[in-house]
Formats: sequence, C-alpha cells, structure tokens
Amino acid sequence: MVTVRAALNVLVIAVSTIVGAIGALAARLFDASGDSVLRLARLWAIAITRMGGVEVRVDRRGHIEPGRPYVFMANHLSTVDIFALIVALPPPIRMLAKKELAYIPLLGWAMWAGRFIFIDRQNAVAARNSIERAKERIRGGQSVVIFPEGTRSRDGRMLPFKKGGFHLAMDAGVSIVPCGLRGTRELMPRRSLLMRPGTVTVVIGEPIPTDGLSSEDRNGLLDRVQGEIAAMVGEPPAQEPVSKSPATT
Repeated sequence: MVTVRAALNVLVIAVSTIVGAIGALAARLFDASGDSVLRLARLWAIAITRMGGVEVRVDRRGHIEPGRPYVFMANHLSTVDIFALIVALPPPIRMLAKKELAYIPLLGWAMWAGRFIFIDRQNAVAARNSIERAKERIRGGQSVVIFPEGTRSRDGRMLPFKKGGFHLAMDAGVSIVPCGLRGTRELMPRRSLLMRPGTVTVVIGEPIPTDGLSSEDRNGLLDRVQGEIAAMVGEPPAQEPVSKSPATT
C-alpha cells in the first residue's frame, strides 16, 4: 500500500509540475508581470497537497492588508513547506530561491516565468545584486517569502537565522510577517519522495514593522522574529552564531 501511494504521489507531482510549467511558460507570453504564473502555482500546490492527502490548516493571528507588500519569514522543515505556504499565504507571493533551482527543467523555467528571485549563495556580489532586485520588486508592491534558516532543518529544531532577509525588509521599508510551519517534516522527511497523508498547520503572525529601524536594531528584530516563530512551532531555536549570508530557500 505504501509503495502504491508513493508511486501515485510521485506521479501526481511529476504530472502537475509538467502541466503547470508548460502553462506557466505560456502565461508569461501574455503577462510579463508573472502574476498569472503565481495563480497557476497556487492551483499546482493545491492539487499536489489534496492528491497527497495533505490538509493545510491556516491559523491567522494577524491582519494582512490586501495589496500591501510584506516579507514573509518561515521555518523550513520539508519540501511540503513550499506547497503549504503557497496555499496558505495571500497571493501573489514570490520566493527567494537558491540559484540551483533555476536549472531544474520545467520547475526552474516555471519559477523564472513567475519572476521568482534566485540567489547565488556561492557568489557574494551576485547575491547582493539579487537582494537589490528583490528590494525593487518589494518596493513595487510584490511580497516575498524567505526561509531565514537558509536550508532545511535536519532534526526538526530551528537553525540560527541568517541576516540577509532582515537587511532586505528593512531596506525596502516593509513589515516582516513571521510564519510557523508545523507537521511538514513528518509528512515528507528530507530526501524522501513519499508525501504521507496528514495535516499541516501554517501559523501566520502579526506583521512586525521595520519603518524607522536602523542597522543597530537589526539583531533585535532578528531575535524577535526568530522568537515568535519558535513559539509558533513550539521549539526553541538553536543557540548558535548567526551567519551573515543572504537567506534563501
């Protein structure tokens, strides 16, 4: 039974991604903004989670103003995080993603069509240029999603947050919305292709303003966001030095 479900999950993800990517590339021909692609991405994420037997529950604790740009920050446990956030967060949203994803056939092309922002973590100059592009997008009214840990947790505990996303939000002058993901690691562990049925909870917190904050306030802002997300997921963050590299998916 598990083998059959695993095969069906892989098939659904593969077919949905192929169809969605082709649709995304076609949509980009008629909509240079990429917003049509983001609507397709939401349908893609809904199809994958529902066919996989995953229920996405949303616990809204703050007011998100429609049409206003935000930087959403979430903990990162699993590939399911991406599907759950696309389903739960108000569209349109884009993600900061590591550059390697851009080279994945179909998926990377669809992300390009949706004007996702790719970060080269191995090249500091290129990474800074990507952050500058992200700032311009946010100032133009686009919201972005960042996983400030920079990578998925291996053991379920939150990793130290990187500072790049906080630079981004403060420089763009937009509020940060802390988001807590619960249950995704159990449904699709690291390196697993099997999406197990179950429930995912996405907690969306109250926006935290960055207006008027200076560089001296950055560490305090980081601690506040990290603390709120840790409280949402019920896990204390790891006590390790914070990296200075940009945050990516």
